[in-house]
Amino acid sequence: MPLPIVQNFLRTVFIAATFLVSGVSAGLAQEATGAEIFEYGLYEIGPSLGEFAPPNLGYRHETIMDFRHIETTDKVMGRIGVAFGVRYRITGDSIGVEVPVRIVVRFPSQGLYNPQYREPLLVDETEQIAILGEEGYSGISFDEQWEIEPGIWTVEFWSGERKLAEKQFEVITPPVS
Repeated sequence: MPLPIVQNFLRTVFIAATFLVSGVSAGLAQEATGAEIFEYGLYEIGPSLGEFAPPNLGYRHETIMDFRHIETTDKVMGRIGVAFGVRYRITGDSIGVEVPVRIVVRFPSQGLYNPQYREPLLVDETEQIAILGEEGYSGISFDEQWEIEPGIWTVEFWSGERKLAEKQFEVITPPVS
């Protein structure tokens, strides 16, 4: 069974991996030295198990239990029910050690506009605890029409002020007939 993962968005879902907690000796300050993105594209995701952090302008952070890779692509058709993202591994000197990682999603330049708020959402950040060497998943899912915004979406992984990796996706909208 895959590790639990984290979802985001009022109905557009950002998914960032949650990790099993392991014992780490107090005083061991470890850092991530890199991030390897080893799979990306379209995914099928399982049901939500609930929120793990407060929403950001309606952008929700939820935990889900299951995901399945469907297709490798960085072009995403903006349609209800589409989910896209990356599978990754955080690297460092000591495999199995917990490290803080910030997962940042940058939305298209015009931002996402939730009609319940006055301002667009341009970026979302969540702090996670990663276990060096273990796999995770981070992604987005569209569940309501107003959440779908064409343009470049970027998923980034950070350790402190250092960017470890990023993956860009181009969301395109189908022609209206």
